[in-house]
Amino acid sequence: MHTARFDKEQEADIDIPNITCSACTLQIIEFMANHGLNKDGDYTYHHCAVLKISANPAKPIDARFPSEKK
Repeated sequence: MHTARFDKEQEADIDIPNITCSACTLQIIEFMANHGLNKDGDYTYHHCAVLKISANPAKPIDARFPSEKK
């Protein structure tokens, strides 16, 4: 929780699944109650990035995700 503008960049650790994916999307959803209304999402904002992920062969593949189609 914060009530003032950040004075530096923010960061967080996230777990990336152990899969191979040439164009996966990472989506960040941000709720901002004390902010102007976003007509497409009320007070929720979305930020996306396309990632290329290479599975670590020494670890099991994360079965929660489908295999990449070739």
